[in-house]
Amino acid sequence: MVAITGASGSGKSTIARALVDRSNANEALANACLISQDAYYRDLAHMSPSQREAVDFDRPEAVEFELLAMHIDELRQGQAVQTPCYDFTRHIRRPEQTETVQPAPLVVLDGLLLGAWSEVGAISDVLVFVETPLEVCLQRRIARDGHDRGRSEDSVRDFWETRALPAFLDWSAETRSRADLVVQGTDATELVVGQILDALGD
Repeated sequence: MVAITGASGSGKSTIARALVDRSNANEALANACLISQDAYYRDLAHMSPSQREAVDFDRPEAVEFELLAMHIDELRQGQAVQTPCYDFTRHIRRPEQTETVQPAPLVVLDGLLLGAWSEVGAISDVLVFVETPLEVCLQRRIARDGHDRGRSEDSVRDFWETRALPAFLDWSAETRSRADLVVQGTDATELVVGQILDALGD
C-alpha cells in the first residue's frame, strides 16, 4: 500500500495515476490498482444545492473514511470493490454508477486528507508527501476548476483562501514530518514515480 498526500493541486493524483500506469505496463513490477479519496466524499443528496455549497469539503468529516477502510480491507483480502463515483458539480454520489476496482499486489491511495486519517500510517507501507509551492498549487487549481467544474478564477481564489489553504495547514501539512518519503510536485512525474518505486524496493 502506497498512500500519497499533499495540498490540493500538489500533483498527488497525477503521480498516483502514473505510478499505477507504470506498474501495470512493466512486467518486472507488481500490478497495481488505484483508490482515490475523492470518491469517498459523503453523499449530500439530502441537502439543497445552497446547503451543499456551504459544506467545507476540506475537513476530514467530509470524507466517509469508514467505507474507504472497508474497501481497502476487502482489497487486501483479494476481493473486488465497487467504489462510489462522486459528482463534484452537484456534490452527490451518482447512485446509478460505481467503479469496479480489482485487487492487486500494489494498492495506490491518494487524497488531500489522508494525513488527517488516523489509520493511514497503519495501513500504508509507504506514506508519500508531495511538496509543492502553494502558489503553484493555487494556479493548478484555478486551471483545473475552471476547465473541469466551470468555476471562475475569483471563486477559486476565494475558495482557496477561505477553505482549501486553511484546511491544508490545519489537517495535512504536518503529514510531511511523518511521511516515509517526501517528493517534489514540480519535478518530472516519471522521476517522482521512480523515487516511490525505489522506496518500495528498500
